[in-house]
Amino acid sequence: MVAAIVHTFLALTWAGLRSSELRLSLADEVNQPIIGAIVQIEPDGLYQISSGVGAVIFNMVSTGQKRISVSMMGFERVDTIVLVKDEPILVHLVLKQRSLELNEVTVTAQENTQGLSTSSLIERDAIAHVQPNSLRDILQLIPGQLAINPSVNTPQQILIRQVSTNGAGNAVAQMGTSIVMDGSPLSNDANLQSNVNILNSSPGSPPPFQSVANQGFDLRQIPADQIESVEVLRGVGSARHGNFTAGAVIVQTRIGPFRPNLTLRANPNALQFSGGAGFQWNKSQALSVDLDAMDSRPDPRDVFNKFRRQQVTVGHQWIGLSGRLIVRNRATVGINTASRAMQADRDPSRRSWESTDESFRWNTQLVLQNNAGWFDRLEGTFSLSQNRQRSFFTEFITTNVGPRPTFLTDSTGVVPFGPARYFNKTTVEGNPLNYYHRVELSKTIASGTISHRLVMGTEYRYDVNSGQGRQFDLETPPRQNFSAGDRPRAFDDIPGLNQLSAYMEDRFFLRLGGVRVWSWQIGFRADSYSLSGTEQRTIGTDLQPRVQTAISLTPQHRLRLGYGIHAKVPGLNFLSTGPRFIDLINFNYFAPNPDERLLVVTTRRITPETERLRSFSSNKAEIGLDGEIGRVRYSINGFIEKTKGGPSFVRQPYIAHRGLFDILEARPGMPPLLTEGPTRFDTLFLAYDAPVNNRRLENRGVEFVLDFPEIQFLRTSLSLNGAFIQTKSFVEGEEVNPNFIFRQVNAPFVPFFQAGQGNLGTQLNTSIRLIHHIPNAGIVLSSLTQVIWHQRDKLMGFDPFPTALLNRRGELLRLTLEEGQNQALAEFRNLVAEQQLAAISRPPLLLVNLRMNKEFQPQRGFAFFVNNLFNHRPLFQDPRTDAFVQRNLSLFFGAEIFYRL
Repeated sequence: MVAAIVHTFLALTWAGLRSSELRLSLADEVNQPIIGAIVQIEPDGLYQISSGVGAVIFNMVSTGQKRISVSMMGFERVDTIVLVKDEPILVHLVLKQRSLELNEVTVTAQENTQGLSTSSLIERDAIAHVQPNSLRDILQLIPGQLAINPSVNTPQQILIRQVSTNGAGNAVAQMGTSIVMDGSPLSNDANLQSNVNILNSSPGSPPPFQSVANQGFDLRQIPADQIESVEVLRGVGSARHGNFTAGAVIVQTRIGPFRPNLTLRANPNALQFSGGAGFQWNKSQALSVDLDAMDSRPDPRDVFNKFRRQQVTVGHQWIGLSGRLIVRNRATVGINTASRAMQADRDPSRRSWESTDESFRWNTQLVLQNNAGWFDRLEGTFSLSQNRQRSFFTEFITTNVGPRPTFLTDSTGVVPFGPARYFNKTTVEGNPLNYYHRVELSKTIASGTISHRLVMGTEYRYDVNSGQGRQFDLETPPRQNFSAGDRPRAFDDIPGLNQLSAYMEDRFFLRLGGVRVWSWQIGFRADSYSLSGTEQRTIGTDLQPRVQTAISLTPQHRLRLGYGIHAKVPGLNFLSTGPRFIDLINFNYFAPNPDERLLVVTTRRITPETERLRSFSSNKAEIGLDGEIGRVRYSINGFIEKTKGGPSFVRQPYIAHRGLFDILEARPGMPPLLTEGPTRFDTLFLAYDAPVNNRRLENRGVEFVLDFPEIQFLRTSLSLNGAFIQTKSFVEGEEVNPNFIFRQVNAPFVPFFQAGQGNLGTQLNTSIRLIHHIPNAGIVLSSLTQVIWHQRDKLMGFDPFPTALLNRRGELLRLTLEEGQNQALAEFRNLVAEQQLAAISRPPLLLVNLRMNKEFQPQRGFAFFVNNLFNHRPLFQDPRTDAFVQRNLSLFFGAEIFYRL
């Protein structure tokens, strides 16, 4: 309501004020109009899409010097400067088709030096030069990222502005990274492909099969050959971007008419084929098809482990209303399968697993341009995705003879004995569904040298899962320890996760002294979360103000500042974890005669408290300086980001009271007769895993980029980027030491320890890219020299002394500092070997990679790469384990053939 009032007031106030008109005409090299090109004007922040005759009209443009940027699939980006005055102006621009024979080819990420957000743009030429297998390979071009080998044999994630520290902290950052494809986010919030650990591993550990539940979207599922551009938003984002804390990766895929093309890519681990074509049958409609198929193995000699990806995308583009309306529809069908086959002759445990993700996704983008009226532009994005996820793991288990309870509620009764050796197969079958839509209106108001661009929009997201869920035979369950029970669980009782958002933003600028520009972007976003269906409750609401500003210090240099709050809601695997079970043995009589055996068990059903679980948020602050010194472009950014309330699973103590029965009468050939009730009682400390908001991340550092001009006589240019990043990942609130529970089952207390325990990691790295371009030969040759100058990590906040003790009556007894250090409580201390507290500082590490693209004809040629050219892999002795570790990437190479008809 407030936004509507402000919008109406501004529109009425400035409706009669004078503004300038800017007309653009876009054509290719043979003077054919360019349809569907994106045209941006800075510093006004305006953008439109060219019409069916290649025309673009901006009615509300402030006067002064403007930078016009034009991008179009299959063409080189055009950047030019024009001077807008009071009278209308017409600009004619010619776009050239991409080719390595052009004088200028960009094969690195380009920093956003015109907008207000800290981001990197990676366009098609740079993507092709990387020779990527997936989206993850492309992201190594952004500042601070380290080079990787193109492997898809394990799930792929990305850490933005963060050093890898511990699993829980990494998972929070990965979960807080948004992947936006063609205007709509790819959701992982309904992914429930996980396992109940049964205390055999740490809380939140991944299942035996490959899965990204409780993390970010699996980037290896996104093939790279159909991607036109990738923008990586690292800092404070626009108010239109939500449901993330770390950063956003904005992907735009190709659609519309383009010439048929084929790519065959091979390396020692993978073989990939991709192709596509776009056909236009009249001026208003075009149809495109993209195909991708990949087979990958971690070792070509290993026929038991593999990953396969198949994907088909069909796109349809329609332009109507004389070019003012553009509708783009995409339908994608994909199958991703990772597996480890059983090797019965080699592995007595007969372990195997498989994870398959079959997906269908529909995406619609609608843009209506209205140069007159109460809005300039209406955008709508709608997407629906349905997945069919199937996973299983098998194991031949050898254990003690134990109970096989089947109770699903609090019960006490006789249960059968299970075998000591048996074969288990556990399946997890889910069908996650995601719906998303966004509707946005924008209006530009200009008066003289002042321009406002007002944006308002709303979003809605819905995630839910259904299916058989996690299933196994109760007679042959997964491995169990420490009285922790396990039961199958169907996903049909999973509630739906609803996210309703509204945002508004004003981007405006002022001219100081006629030359200097002071730009502002002020936005506000509100996200509300709730559960519906089988469980109906409100999770909470996040209010997220965001402010960004940039001021021209000189015509060549500008200073940027930004502050904003970003928030993300945990996925359904946290919000609906399902019940946990404890099985307590009341009487155990394993007689030689099977007919005389008797086993009595009490089952306790525990429902973790998920009602307290809330969204987590990140406060971002940054300062940047960018511009040109001579012909050298530079960008330097300093940032501080603090994420609080990150979700994770922790091991909670459980006080179990059980009654013990005695034999009242022994009966030959029959089970013994027990006392009518328990004859004595005891109390045990046990544990179960539950989700909490207890993870905190603090990232700070400096990023920098230097782009040097081409040395003309050598046809060589140089790009330098790097980052110094410090990451703290630690626990908020007290936490129990779960290992103590299992070491000291009969102890009178369970100790709690102080908040702040975690990991501290720092890293300084630089990447120098030399790009040698021979236009006449159609060759681009580049080398990467990466140096990790500093890499250090250590434990932080560790204190062996307890801060509280939980007794067997459930009372939490607080301890003073002196009481906690008392020698009488020595058995309750957190015991860690001294060498585990040692900091790990690694010496500098050098890596050299080489890449080459060669065109025999435009868009027809081959490419190859070599990673770790000199096979430099020094040994490093880990002071914590005294073991030697081989550092650096392994020597790796690959080649591809690309052909456009």
